[in-house]
Amino acid sequence: MKYLSFDLRALACMRIGIAIVILVDLLIRASDLEAFYSDTGVLPLELLFRKGWNEYFVSVHTISGLWQVQLILFLFSFFCAVMLLMGYRTQLFTVLSWFMLLSLHNRNGFILQGGDDLLRMILFWGMFIPWGARYSYDNIRSSNKKIGFAIPASIALFAYLLQISYLYTGSALLKGPEWNSEFTALYYTYSLDQIAYSLTKYLYYHPSLLKELTRIAYYFELFVPVLFFLPFAHSFFRFMAVLLIVVFHSLNELTLLIGLFPMIGMVAVIGVLPTAAMDKIEALTVRFRMVLSKTIWATGHYINRLITWKPPVVFPFYLHYVQTAVLVFLTVFVFDWNFSNLSFIHSKLSDHFRFIGYSLRLDQSWGMFAPGVFKDDGWYVLKAMPSSEAEPFDLLHPEDELTLDKPKNVVAVFKNDRWRKYSESYLLSDNEFLRGYFCNYARRVWNEKHEDRLIQSLEVIYVKEFTEPDYKYSIPKEEVLWHCE
Repeated sequence: MKYLSFDLRALACMRIGIAIVILVDLLIRASDLEAFYSDTGVLPLELLFRKGWNEYFVSVHTISGLWQVQLILFLFSFFCAVMLLMGYRTQLFTVLSWFMLLSLHNRNGFILQGGDDLLRMILFWGMFIPWGARYSYDNIRSSNKKIGFAIPASIALFAYLLQISYLYTGSALLKGPEWNSEFTALYYTYSLDQIAYSLTKYLYYHPSLLKELTRIAYYFELFVPVLFFLPFAHSFFRFMAVLLIVVFHSLNELTLLIGLFPMIGMVAVIGVLPTAAMDKIEALTVRFRMVLSKTIWATGHYINRLITWKPPVVFPFYLHYVQTAVLVFLTVFVFDWNFSNLSFIHSKLSDHFRFIGYSLRLDQSWGMFAPGVFKDDGWYVLKAMPSSEAEPFDLLHPEDELTLDKPKNVVAVFKNDRWRKYSESYLLSDNEFLRGYFCNYARRVWNEKHEDRLIQSLEVIYVKEFTEPDYKYSIPKEEVLWHCE
């Protein structure tokens, strides 16, 4: 096997995985269609353009504040993702899926996290890599089937590999003493009740173990991408890198509420699997692949009546040089953007080119829990004052007696990770403009659903519990973030 070659089947598996992630993400987001994407929600277009917009952003999701229009856009995005999964006109639907995801992210950036950036970037590079050459309707219909599976690394594939490296090594380089010398980062991370599952507490009260796990996590992130580039036993080390990354994200999935990030991280690295590994996977999945192939063929045959199938576009030879030049520039551009994020780098990316990053949403920073872990832990209380003479109550726990005490399970308060991320953005003083909109939204929605228990006013209270070192107790402090009536 040639050094740094890629397997078409691995890339196809990554395409299928990415499409599934998009579908799952859309279903989760659709459950909060009005809340996060309409003018009657927490971020109307007027507020978005005033406080959460960049002049270079592009978004078709801003054409209307009606949730019905957003629903149509969601359905179109869902359709594009299904086509991407099937590999039906893969080039076209990769571009459309990327653009719709970019548009969706620009509509509400206050609920985004690192996994969203990674998903968007994998889709971007996916527009230039042949991930529709296997396990696809395109491949079934193609009259020009490639015999082999391994292909040499192109500029786009190399950029994809670097993108995976930024996530880990780039993240490690942004981390501070809590990660690389004190090794207390996981202690502070697992102290955050808003993201730590109940299972996490079994690890939390073992300080020596937490220090070792922090050390392992830091050096894992710092060095795991090196395995992609080792010139000896290349296939073995690439497989080990993928396996270790899958294990790493699986552990994060079990211990922390961080949304689809672990799933995205695992899917994004599948494309690195070497040919030897894919040969063994294919041998174990013969029957499944036959069923998949028949399903894709039958579905594609029906879709062909609605959208005529066409083979992938082959650019004229002179345009191939143009595309290569653009890809080289973008690869260097993204590398420089990530390089410029490092605190010890004093030369920053030229402002004259930053518009490219914002317009294509190539902007990225992998400072997850960096340079240090957030210490202002706590929980929310939505104190509602009924219109009648009834006692006030908490909208989050309407059947219980009002209390400022910590809930037994803070994580369970959040409907999904989008709301958890929104609550994190809501807390920041720089985002104080969000507070009144959410307060009024929560009060209105409650009154619409509970006509027999109307509320007159609402207080958004945050009970802050600062995380002290070495398990020291911190007295919770009540802070009223907003009052609306």
